[in-house]
Amino acid sequence: MTLLDVQQLTVTFELRGGALTVVDDLNLSIGAGETVGLVGESGSGKSVTALAILRLLQPPARVRGGRIVFEGRDLMTLSEPEMRSVRGGRISLIFQEPMAALNPTMRVGDQIAEGLTAHGVDRGEARRRVIELLDAVRIADATARARDYPHQLSGGMRQRVMIAIALACHPRLVIADEPTTALDVTIQAQVLEMLRELKDRFNLALLLITHDFGVIAEMADRVAVMRAGKLVEQGPVRQILREPSHDYTRRLLNAVPGMSRR
Repeated sequence: MTLLDVQQLTVTFELRGGALTVVDDLNLSIGAGETVGLVGESGSGKSVTALAILRLLQPPARVRGGRIVFEGRDLMTLSEPEMRSVRGGRISLIFQEPMAALNPTMRVGDQIAEGLTAHGVDRGEARRRVIELLDAVRIADATARARDYPHQLSGGMRQRVMIAIALACHPRLVIADEPTTALDVTIQAQVLEMLRELKDRFNLALLLITHDFGVIAEMADRVAVMRAGKLVEQGPVRQILREPSHDYTRRLLNAVPGMSRR
């Protein structure tokens, strides 16, 4: 069953010299429980696509055309209160840099609880869920860590808190925007393994945005390749690894040491 269906999405930046197209006629779908990788170099339009799906674009960015259909509803037609119920509740976002996304003046437990109470969970239940979520993302001594501030946690632990926030309201779709870029290789592997386990445990669909084809090969069922705002190739991961049809995809694959095309 198709969960998200992005149809002919076009996003521009409205500049003094005219409109610059940054996402050009993009078509992308994600099935329930599926992991789709969106891969491309910096500036290819991946993160803009994620923000457009959640209607979080700010000027000068503007959606100029297309439909974003989620659970049968076109998100572009929803009121802002309706859209707020979708964000976090049905679709959640894991940001690339936790220190920029987390509030440095709030304890991490309060930040997780904030999303729960915003979606109608009472404070007592929210406190209980905070501990469950910190346990789920493998943060030891969850009760004590919930009282910590972001600067008191390691980079890997901060990213785990971001994942806990994303999972708090049982979303159907999680968008992970470069979720391991700022982490060292060992912690990156641990976070990716945890994401895979949590996806299966909570029956999530995952849109995984990255510049790293090695991450895509390890995590995704299907992959879509973006270059300069355009989708140049998409298909099952194994097919793309074996027989990439676009020269740009081949260059991305060749940039990954030891990448197998079997």
